[in-house]
Amino acid sequence: MDCPCCGKDCVRPAQDVLASIDTMYMACPDCAADPNLGKSSPVKELPERIDRCNSCGRAPLDVVMLDALNILVEMGLRDDGDNLRSVGSPLIAVGYKLAYPPRLGPKSLIIAGEHLRKDAAETILRRIPEVKGVILTGGVPGVVDSERGPREWSLLAGCGMRGDVIQSLFGDLVIYRSQSKIHIEFPRSGSPKMKILESLYFKGKVTDVVDGLCGPGTLGLMCVLAGARRVVLNDIWLPAVENVMLNLEANKDLLGIEDIERLEHPTDAVAGEPVLVGRASGACEIEVYHGDLKRLFSKARPASLCLIDHFPGSDTRRLEEVCRCCVETVIV
Repeated sequence: MDCPCCGKDCVRPAQDVLASIDTMYMACPDCAADPNLGKSSPVKELPERIDRCNSCGRAPLDVVMLDALNILVEMGLRDDGDNLRSVGSPLIAVGYKLAYPPRLGPKSLIIAGEHLRKDAAETILRRIPEVKGVILTGGVPGVVDSERGPREWSLLAGCGMRGDVIQSLFGDLVIYRSQSKIHIEFPRSGSPKMKILESLYFKGKVTDVVDGLCGPGTLGLMCVLAGARRVVLNDIWLPAVENVMLNLEANKDLLGIEDIERLEHPTDAVAGEPVLVGRASGACEIEVYHGDLKRLFSKARPASLCLIDHFPGSDTRRLEEVCRCCVETVIV
């Protein structure tokens, strides 16, 4: 599968990722102990450099972030009083809840941080082999309020595509997201959203589902994995919809998908009238829309369950009102 961001092979079928995840970030027998660098220690108190393992070539996460910090100091974007946390958020290319600090190979980390420049990002990418991409952050990417328009982070260098292993009682999926355009969600066991979905499943309610603000498709595709007969995924933000189509392809074997049909290629970043972008068939009938949830049911058939997964603190009363045509609406 070609990555829509960089055109390379960093998007892999979900079953291949899951088969290798247990060893993806492990140290080899010859790796030195993790350096456990102080995250709050100023760079002037940290080692200038720590070498990679001579056998496997991998580097501890702290070592990669130390190299990035040194480059930012060198280029005048940080000073010798700054620490590892000042670099930004380290996002491993395939997010997975780990019980140990990860050891990173080539192109396995995206750095998302503030006060960065394109020239610095390009230098980090050129000199640090483990870094896949560098993103300048600010606010929350996506459409928080349809009346205020969208917000994107800036991909300064490299590739911003990464995946998360999403775990549930139904099984695991790999959800890819364009990280400069979709908000970060850190994988964790016992996710509150998965707990809500699992509770609905045990009540027999995950059969005919609309995921009205689907993002890259996490909840809706989990409903497919849980055995739903029909799932509608919808989002107002085009990058999210494109991620859904990518995730249908990446997870098709796990989801029992036999055929994926692309119907439309919208160009408006923020949708108004809903457009049916694609369908998938097999174990479940899946429809993917790019549209405003407030207008979705002018095109899509209502379902027995409508899920609304909005940004924290958002007022969902208007959305709940328009979803009353569904038997039950649940705020996730």
